[in-house]
Amino acid sequence: MPIFTQAVTPSATVAAAHARFQQEIATWIAACMVRYAQSPATDVHDQGTYTTGWEPYIRATGDDVALAFVKATRDRIRDHFEATGQWRHGYWTMQEAHHGTEHYELFLGMLLRLDPNDAETKRQLLDAAEHMGNWCDDVPPWFDYATNRFRSFFFGTDEVRTEPGDEFNRTDHLRGVNICLLAHAASDDRRYLDFAVRYAGAWADAILAGPELPIGLMPDRPLYRVDDTHEAVYRAFVGEASAPATPVDRAENFLASDAVNTFLRLWRLTGDARFRRAAERLLDVLSGELAAPDSAGDAGAVAAAVRDYRTWTGSTLYDAAVLSGVVATPLAPVETIGLDTDFRVAGRPAGVGKRSDMLQWLEDGAPRAHHPITLALAGEISGDDAYVIAALDRARVTFTLARDHLLDGRDHGCAARTVSAVARGHGRENHAGMVTQVWGTAGIKTED
Repeated sequence: MPIFTQAVTPSATVAAAHARFQQEIATWIAACMVRYAQSPATDVHDQGTYTTGWEPYIRATGDDVALAFVKATRDRIRDHFEATGQWRHGYWTMQEAHHGTEHYELFLGMLLRLDPNDAETKRQLLDAAEHMGNWCDDVPPWFDYATNRFRSFFFGTDEVRTEPGDEFNRTDHLRGVNICLLAHAASDDRRYLDFAVRYAGAWADAILAGPELPIGLMPDRPLYRVDDTHEAVYRAFVGEASAPATPVDRAENFLASDAVNTFLRLWRLTGDARFRRAAERLLDVLSGELAAPDSAGDAGAVAAAVRDYRTWTGSTLYDAAVLSGVVATPLAPVETIGLDTDFRVAGRPAGVGKRSDMLQWLEDGAPRAHHPITLALAGEISGDDAYVIAALDRARVTFTLARDHLLDGRDHGCAARTVSAVARGHGRENHAGMVTQVWGTAGIKTED
């Protein structure tokens, strides 16, 4: 396939750049609603998450039609998985901690933020979350309170798998904490917060206690070195995770499960300083990636985490790292942006936000120098509208190229070669996308 290119026509103001981008987003959402209006649900585990890139648009515009479409999608997915026996008691009969949690944390989490009073969203979240702490007698226990660990990487409402290596808790288990925090927000039930503090506290302690970042938690100790058995079990299902070879790769595995936000939310809810310190230790490692060329790292996902940190804490601790990363390669006009769909990598590269199916973005024929998210954050920090306008214009063209030449993401919500991945980030970037962290941050708050 060829390299698709589109001209970047500069906007005169931030407001103009924002309005132009909004129209492109609206066009995509409208097309999706037509395209999938009558489409039945499928067996894809994360088929609803392509709509999570719509969150800042629905929040900003109050588009009730789009919100109603997403809610109808929610219920169609529920009906399908219940009718086919893949769900029981509101959760998968058997899944693993990485993929099984995505629908609840990402898709239902978005709906809860957009409409906190929706009874069905709350019901579905609570129906799933009650199993995290063994609060349903008709489901085998997932959590071992004696060891303060999940009993397995593989669990569901019918079974908990206990083969050798399954007891190894990975950073992906923090996604269960995120679901409990959503359940706490939906119900104000203290047990969900207490559970989140209990389990995430074990991770925070391991982060703060060791000479390097932990790889996982064994029933009796944190693990700072992984053996082949545990790594093989994990990689059989999570092939896009970072190999824990460097501090950045270890921190990336936390970032991909949104651990910075998890720890900072717990810090705000409880006042427990170890959660903030754990988030800062991750960012101390990750912030070094902000100076890397975008083609070598993924400064955008890190910049999004720094923005989250600034929002939660009000601290400017990492601002200098953001600005120095931008200054290292001075901002220059870009005439065209290209999407190289022939680009391929051999396996999953090391570093932040990488996948084996990742795309390559070009500026005037060369690999992209600055991620638009980094430019947007640099503009917020410095007050320089030139950075914000450049971020919005480049993000808009990047998004439009994706919309015109890639699948939406309904067939694989966390894949990289989708419109959804560009809009809200792929499975290793979490919520770091052109819509969520560029358009959605120009005066619009997208994260609670």
